[in-house]
Amino acid sequence: MGIEGSLNLVEVEQFHKDKTRLEELKIRTKNCCCRYCGGKLSLRRILYGPANSGRVEIFCDDCNRIEYGVNQEIYEIAKYYVDEFEFNHYPDNDDSAKTYQMNVAKICDIISWGCKNLDILEYDGFKVPINISNTIMGEEVVLYKADLEAEVEITDMDEDAIFGRQTGGKLCL
Repeated sequence: MGIEGSLNLVEVEQFHKDKTRLEELKIRTKNCCCRYCGGKLSLRRILYGPANSGRVEIFCDDCNRIEYGVNQEIYEIAKYYVDEFEFNHYPDNDDSAKTYQMNVAKICDIISWGCKNLDILEYDGFKVPINISNTIMGEEVVLYKADLEAEVEITDMDEDAIFGRQTGGKLCL
């Protein structure tokens, strides 16, 4: 007889819920990195209380903190954004490595939120293939003077044409 035979219905439900959560955490540990430092994540049982009961959590060994993590692609984009645009969500803090990490983590949260709401990101990764453009990730873009001086044709359009409305004729009242 398995463990389920010795548990009541509520305990069996909790057992399966914990097992599912543990599987999700294992997947995130493999696919994700720390939002703050980009470091590798591991699973740790956090012990608390007099009975030494514990809960398994994702943990960043470099930051020494419980961390749910973020996909590596999102971390790289967030880091690039903070570096390139000198983003600082915490202007009252000193300009330190900790503040830099907090800014990267904030952008990770924003990008993750957007991807989840676009329904392209789940706990186990992206639903669609991700192709990060090297041109926005730090490679140089070379523009020639001829490209900048090239004439661009400007076409006039009225709002009726933009919205596909007909003006004049039998259809208008």
